[in-house]
Amino acid sequence: MRLKHILHTVLAASLLSSSLLLASCGSQTAAEEAADMTDSGVSAVETTAAQAAVPDEEVFLNYEVSPAEAGYVSGIASQTLLPGEKSTTVEAVAAAGYQFVEWSDGTKNAVHRPMTVTEDQTVYAVFEQVIDSCPVIYITTWDGKSVESDWRTAACSISVDNIEKRYIVNEASAEIKCRGNASMGWPKKSYTIRFTESQKLGGLGEGKSRNWVLVSNHCDQSLLRNHAAFWLQRHMDGIEWTPDCRPVDVYLNGDYRGNYMLIEKVTVNEDRINIVNGSENPAVDADFMVELDNYASKAGEKGTVWFTAKSFPYEIRGEDNLTTERCEYVDQWVTNVYNIACDGTEAEIREVIDIDSLVDTYLVEEIMKNIDCGWSSFFLYRRDGKLYFGPGWDFDLAAGNDGRLDNGSYKNIYAGDGRYGFSQQNPWFLRLMEKDWFKVVAAERYMELEEQGVFEGLFTELDRVYGTCKESFEHNFEKWPIFGQTINQEPRQIRDLHSVEEHFNYLKEWLGSRIVWLYEEYAGYLD
Repeated sequence: MRLKHILHTVLAASLLSSSLLLASCGSQTAAEEAADMTDSGVSAVETTAAQAAVPDEEVFLNYEVSPAEAGYVSGIASQTLLPGEKSTTVEAVAAAGYQFVEWSDGTKNAVHRPMTVTEDQTVYAVFEQVIDSCPVIYITTWDGKSVESDWRTAACSISVDNIEKRYIVNEASAEIKCRGNASMGWPKKSYTIRFTESQKLGGLGEGKSRNWVLVSNHCDQSLLRNHAAFWLQRHMDGIEWTPDCRPVDVYLNGDYRGNYMLIEKVTVNEDRINIVNGSENPAVDADFMVELDNYASKAGEKGTVWFTAKSFPYEIRGEDNLTTERCEYVDQWVTNVYNIACDGTEAEIREVIDIDSLVDTYLVEEIMKNIDCGWSSFFLYRRDGKLYFGPGWDFDLAAGNDGRLDNGSYKNIYAGDGRYGFSQQNPWFLRLMEKDWFKVVAAERYMELEEQGVFEGLFTELDRVYGTCKESFEHNFEKWPIFGQTINQEPRQIRDLHSVEEHFNYLKEWLGSRIVWLYEEYAGYLD
């Protein structure tokens, strides 16, 4: 079983090596070629006649690399064609220390498919140097003061450096404020950023946006639990959109604040949660996004911006100018779907819930054993008459980082098992995992993910990020020397770790053990 290999891999260090094999071949002289043709029964006269029959009009297509040292073109880099003839496929291959960006004709895939050529042309494979350390974000408030409030914004300028050239930002105008609930009491704050003009920040996501988040990860001393969960979500195609993220170093008014996770904010737009709800003034019955959030009362008036459905609080997100009529409509619709989820048949549930997003969102929460999966930061949205689940958010207490939940153990079903009785558990998962058909669907999907190599890919990604950001992580804990301390709900085995490397290895070992344990558990559902 591949998962046993995963567990062995994460418990021991491995050394990977690669080699590039180059082959060369000689070319014949004209005399040698003619001799070969004569030997094969083709006369030189016939060859000359055939060459004369080739039209004088030819077009030349060249594939070149920019900068020249950044890689090479695999395939026929110089092609001679007849006008209107199609080229052959080539591929841009990056050299060590570089990555492919795009072809100069706008093609984004490194594999350049055949195209019709009518005139001479040169197409460049454009590469850029890979930055093997964390990007740096510089935030400068206009009044020079620190940022301490989660309700009052501060005008600022933001610059991004130590990053691929096309993602450098120079003093972009923005507003910033703190974000969080329990984390507001920590000295290392998280921040919400809203730019005056949309930005493609850090190379993240599919499009530009004004809204971004800097998460401090202060109680996650691996600094990687959110990254692991978001990576998993992005590789589960049942979840339509997941925030992209990357670790960054942050300076505020020249003061180093530590290593943060730069993340796309969960918002409604065509590049994120893509629903059409009439923008600022949606119709009462338009589609919507809500967040299950036990802090919803902070958002404003109940019955206007938030509501309770079956005793769980939900905030309507991504809309301005909300009304009581709109809130009541969303409340009734969510409540009705929840009732169907509890008491309906499989066919009735599939009629109103997108099962693919539900199953994949459940599995991410279960794999990470996220104690807060039903407490806050749980997003749902309606489109075309169906309720979609995801993306998940806020995994800093997950993956063995909360002593209240099995003392941090990797064993046991949590997100789908109501025996714990915690108020943090998710009502949707608990009700649906009571149904045998849903348990089978979830187990089959888990086996499919294992077969696809998603879990192996997770550990490859964690190794990559750790290798790139280790120095930044160590710098963070020089700024915030908190190893061995209780910041939130850390179990004893977490508090006993005293280095970046120990925290990284613990996270990998925990995830490896969890993934194998769940495989064996879910296999029992299919017997």
